[in-house]
Amino acid sequence: MKKVNIETNFLSLSDADSEEFEITWIPEGEEEPGDKEIIVDLPASTVDRICKQRFGHTNWARMGAITPDELTRNPFEIDYQEGIVYFKNSTSV
Repeated sequence: MKKVNIETNFLSLSDADSEEFEITWIPEGEEEPGDKEIIVDLPASTVDRICKQRFGHTNWARMGAITPDELTRNPFEIDYQEGIVYFKNSTSV
């Protein structure tokens, strides 16, 4: 039976590349200077018209209402400025 030297089989922290980073915790309700919320306020009727012009249907969703699973099953285009996901197919798969 072969004897294993445990000290040589594990990397020590000094052997690994280490990066340091700082986490700034901001309590809820406080904002940093320059922080601002992005308000998406495009009416559904306008998004329907845009989707109908581009793809011939009205199958779209707001980014906050979509799951990654839905995105992997359906081809899509994302309008990051408005926060809209336009599906290329008229029905969800």
